[in-house]
This record gives sequence, structure tokens and C-alpha cells, in this order.
Amino acid sequence: MDINFQKGHPLEIAGDCLVVGLFEEEEFTSGILEPANLALDGSLGQLSDEGELVGKSGTSTLIHTLGKVTPKRILFTGLGKRDSVTEKVIKDVFSAAIRKTRGIGLNKVVAAIDTFCSEDIPPQRVCELVTLATINGLYRYEDHISEKSEKDIKEVILNTETPAESNVISYAVIADAINLARDLANAPANFMTPSILADIAEREAKANGIEFERLDEDKMRELGMGSLLGVAQGSSEPAHLIILKYVGDKDNTDDSIALIGKGITFDSGGLSLKPPAGMITMKGDMAGGAAVIGALIAISKLALNINVYGIIAATENMPGGKAQRPGDVVTAMNGTTIEVINTDAEGRLVLADALCYANHLGVNKIVDVATLTGAIRTALGDQIIGTFGNNDEFTKEVIEAGAREGERLWELPADESFSKHFKSDVADIKNVGGAAGGATIGAMIIGMFAEDTPWVHLDIAGVSRTNSINGDDPKGATGTPVKTLVSLCKSISENR
Repeated sequence: MDINFQKGHPLEIAGDCLVVGLFEEEEFTSGILEPANLALDGSLGQLSDEGELVGKSGTSTLIHTLGKVTPKRILFTGLGKRDSVTEKVIKDVFSAAIRKTRGIGLNKVVAAIDTFCSEDIPPQRVCELVTLATINGLYRYEDHISEKSEKDIKEVILNTETPAESNVISYAVIADAINLARDLANAPANFMTPSILADIAEREAKANGIEFERLDEDKMRELGMGSLLGVAQGSSEPAHLIILKYVGDKDNTDDSIALIGKGITFDSGGLSLKPPAGMITMKGDMAGGAAVIGALIAISKLALNINVYGIIAATENMPGGKAQRPGDVVTAMNGTTIEVINTDAEGRLVLADALCYANHLGVNKIVDVATLTGAIRTALGDQIIGTFGNNDEFTKEVIEAGAREGERLWELPADESFSKHFKSDVADIKNVGGAAGGATIGAMIIGMFAEDTPWVHLDIAGVSRTNSINGDDPKGATGTPVKTLVSLCKSISENR
């Protein structure tokens, strides 16, 4: 699918459908509706009088123009009242509109960009939002469906007088990275083993000028990564520590950030076995690792002035004959001993060694991303990322990076008062605490391995998947938080 630009009056641009935004109580001030009404013999005014053509949020009206104006159809989409329109509203409305046009088999869609703008949201930003809405809103995962959908949009025309080509190029890169992360997290576990994930990461790295390395189990054993290997030992699939290295600031190679992703390609819970219903979506327990891979690809394509490591701890968590047992003690790379109380709390175990390795590389900042706890969904629902950190300034920087791109992050406490809950009688720590504060305890266990490095943990367990269409998120993996990670690295690169 191509996204192109064309200037001129929207009613004079050829296309299968022109998409127009309408503000509530301002319908006939759009600059399009009035001339369209005249061309269509007053029929639009009649529809408006009858309450069918309105700008109320969530409404849409499709008009066949019958050759009276150049576009074959016009889709009027309600945005709500102007003073309450947000970037999310615009993105969600256009996502629904572009899916509707695809659903009726159209090929070429024109977006009247200026009709979506408000005082606070200029045309350049609307072009960025429409790009995300188009590429991400039309996403489908059909790799294993025999009869694939034939309907597809071939071209989207952005109709505006404002130059925004560079904005669209950048956001197409980000949208593609989100879809890559979705592809990885949507893939069935038998088609996305740790080895396959590492192979894909290597392929994408080489295609985008990123250095690649994978540590096998022998190398991890040599480095003392007993915490990660303990999780892996129940599976017949070998584990891999995937390392991507993007060098965008060659003059300051000692200054780098690590983006670390949990890459559990299937989580059965281990011997602390999940109930069957709890395993259905566990192919997506590597969504954090998928987001890190997607973000690294986007960062490279955007040529950001920053040095970034992407580290993904990839393994399965299975209940095989060699699986670790509740009560076992493992030793992480930094020498910390961990009593494994619950084998289903494995994310913090694999991330412990991944963070140790990041410190071994000498990074200056760490962000880890993980589908870590069900507790975070209980606390924050399915729209907000749980955020924890050991450095107020850096935590604020990450939260603001997400806010700029419409990904909501909310900081929860990670102070020492919780540490007593994961103190062990037989080891330095245990991998779970009590029933209370589960998301915080999981985060704090990970944070111990950041040591003095500024660190932020993003718990995406509540937002990594959606069970229904939600704006530009189709059912399945969402690709969250690729936008936050790219926004953060972009901000750091611009402020050097």
C-alpha cells in the first residue's frame, strides 16, 4: 500500500472514497460539506436535518456521489466537539473509516486532512496520525489462514496544502515496526520458538545495519546466567540471549541505552502449571522482546543519534522432566542467589540475567519491557502501562516519551518497604512475595539487577493484547510499547 500526497480541493481529487472529518455542531463549516451539498442537490442538508449526517463522535455516513463530484463516495466521520477532540480520537476515527472502506472493497482512499485538524493538532500531526491509523489499523495476521482476505487498500492520498512528507516517512517506519512486533507476538509458539525468534532478529538486523549476536546456552553457562538457564531447562528448545547493537552516535560509543525484552515464546507456567484457559494467549509472552526488536529496527531506519542495545532473553517455560522445581535455588550472573517459589514467575528470572548482561556491557540507562504480572491488569486495566523505576528523572522521561505518542504510562511505587516481601530463608531473595503488591514486587526483583544504573520497568501484561478491535489495534497483539521506546530514544538523541 502506498501513502501519497495531493494538493487541491478534495472534491476534485479522484478516488474511490473521500474521508471527511466532521466536528459536532460545526458540520457545515468543514469547507467540504456545503459545496458537496450543492453538488448533490441539497441531499446532504436533508440528511443533516434528519439527524443522519452529524459530527457526533463514533458516527459515520457513506454517500455515493453518482458522478456529481470527482470522488466516487464520501465518508463523513464524526469527531465529536472540537474542544474535546484528541489525537487518539483522530487516530481511532480514521482507523475505523479506513477499515470500513476496505470492507466494501475500495482501492484508493483520499483523506481530507484539514477537516481533522484542530487548534492544537496541526496538519503535520494529523498526517502522522493518519499514517499510523492506516498502516496499523489495516493490520491483519493471516499467516496460517488458507483463504486470505482479498480486499485491500492499494493507495491512500493525503489531501493537504501543508508539507508533511518527512512526517509520513518517519511514522510509516514506526507503524511498520509496530506491525513487525505484532507479527512476532501473534505467531503460534510452534512457529516462534526461541531459535526462530533469534533467526528473525538476525535477519532484520542484517537488513538494517544493526550488529547482531546470540549467546547460546553454553555461553550463558560460561557467564553464570543460572537464573535464565533455570527457566530454560524444562524445554527441549534451546534458549538464546539475543543482542542487537545500533551505533548511531559513533563519537560517544561509551554512552548507550539498553532496551531489554522478555522473550518467553511460550509460557506454560512450568511445574507451577497454568490452568488451560490461562495458556491460550501465552504465545504472546514474548511481546516485550518483540517490541524491542521492532523498536531497534525503527531506530536504525530513522538514523537516530544514539547508541542502543536491544537485549531479548528468549526461552520457553515448560514442565519437562528437567524443569526447575519450586524450592530450587539458582544463581544469577552477578552472583545473587534466588529461591524459585513459583516457576510461573519466570519473567523476572530471565530478565535478571539480561539486566546483568546490560551492566556487563556498560550501558548508561536501562528500560525493560515485559508481560510480567496479571496484577498490573488488576491495578491499571488494559489501556495503561505499569511503570516502575529507580531514578525519578529517567522515569519521568520515559513516561513523557509515551505520552507524546499516545501510550499511557503510570508510575507505581518501587521503594524499599516492599523488599521484605521477597526475602528468602535459604537464598538472597525469592522470586515471589505475598499476594499483595504483586506488580511492584516483580518489578523490584528485576530492579535489583539494574544496580546503580538508571532503570525503568514497563509491565505490559495488561496492554500487550486486545480481545477486540480498539482504534488502530486489531484483535490480537498490539505492538505496545514500540512508540514509547522510539520516542524515548528520539528525545535522547535530539537533546545531546
